[in-house]
Amino acid sequence: MHAVRTRRTVAVLLSAVAASTVLTACGPSAPAGSAPGLSAASLPVPSEAVRPPGVRTGVPRDVTAMVLPATGADTRLTRGLDGFAQRVGHARLRECAEREGVGLAEGPPPAYIGWADVPDLEFIGRHGLTASVPALSEEEAAEAAEATARGGGRSDPEAQRRCGREAQAVVEDFKDLYAPLQSRWWPEVSAVRDDPRSREALRGLPGCFQRYGVDVDDQDGFFALVDRTAQSVEDPGEAARADQGLGAAYAVCMAPVEAVREPLRLSRRTALEASHGDELRALGRTLPPRIHELERRYGLTFARPVP
Repeated sequence: MHAVRTRRTVAVLLSAVAASTVLTACGPSAPAGSAPGLSAASLPVPSEAVRPPGVRTGVPRDVTAMVLPATGADTRLTRGLDGFAQRVGHARLRECAEREGVGLAEGPPPAYIGWADVPDLEFIGRHGLTASVPALSEEEAAEAAEATARGGGRSDPEAQRRCGREAQAVVEDFKDLYAPLQSRWWPEVSAVRDDPRSREALRGLPGCFQRYGVDVDDQDGFFALVDRTAQSVEDPGEAARADQGLGAAYAVCMAPVEAVREPLRLSRRTALEASHGDELRALGRTLPPRIHELERRYGLTFARPVP
């Protein structure tokens, strides 16, 4: 179930079940699903009800964290930026489909997707590894349904492909503003991941996971276990509890790793800011106005996911 992005990152995917409970690392034991390599009785379990993940609106004045995320909290802005680009494309797709009188082509809805190389441990620890936030607001989802209804759900593959190309062009035009600078940042994130200090910190993961009954050899094995668990547990509520338990264990066990990696990323970001200061300042002058322009054009509001 986990989507792997470029730069060997593992996406935190949109869940079919909304998270409604917070998990702690020291809660009482209870069954939480089963999969090879998982002793469910040792996983953290729900301790108290919390709100599902939500969104916070508003465009930040400083675009640095949004374009060059160095911490888990930073990635909420980055996910907001990527989700906004998806929403712009979806809005353009909806306009085109209505103009052509066709239904919307099937595809994954816009979502706020994270990165394993810069994990938001607070979000993961509370809501699990397969929980995310849909990027479409209720109003946008309703408008999409209405547009499809007005088109009668008519299928015209060529018209739908034209609409898809039109939507993709709008997305690429927006991303062209920040992609050149951001593309310089991801190799820095990868360099931190591969740094000997990071690799040494990761050696402690298997032992930590074992304290929660999770028998895996490394981080990749853990993500594979998450996938197997999601696929093998049929009851949605039980699957959600299993995922939340795994997420809580992951957040605890990755905290020492992030304590090593986060300062390394912040140091590299400072160096990148110094070497590309003019480009970053120029982006600060152009990106927020462009976001506001697209907000007005498509009736959107920039938002980012929050735990």
